[in-house]
Amino acid sequence: MLYTLFMAVALTTVGCNRNTIYHQYQPTPISGWEKNDTLLFITAPAKQRAVVQRDVELRMATNYPYQQLSLIVEQTTLPSTIRRRDTINCQLINPEGKIQGHGINLYQYHFHLPDISINEGDSLHFRIRHNMKRDVLPGIADIGIRLTAY
Repeated sequence: MLYTLFMAVALTTVGCNRNTIYHQYQPTPISGWEKNDTLLFITAPAKQRAVVQRDVELRMATNYPYQQLSLIVEQTTLPSTIRRRDTINCQLINPEGKIQGHGINLYQYHFHLPDISINEGDSLHFRIRHNMKRDVLPGIADIGIRLTAY
């Protein structure tokens, strides 16, 4: 009993130490997201140093024609001009044809990027585009970025 109470308090404390510092979506035309249509996300300068969990989120409609989605995420940290480039291969539908996301008409997905450290005053600039062979990609409704400090 005492152990259970201790664990509940510890988990509550850990949960309170996470702080969403940025969460934004940008729409893409559900009829077709063009390959050269890059989405831009810019955060306000950080108020303090932090380790940041970075997640890319997306919403997919049922007319998406593939099982996976390849995204290129380019990040620049200013004022230091540190650049990162990540490619995410998002599994949206399993090999048996089952949609992996949550939802009814639009399916929500979250994909984790490696955590980073930021300094006070840093602003993060993200550029996201798809990296599929098809130039116009139907069925992707929104792309988002969530940054959580801990």
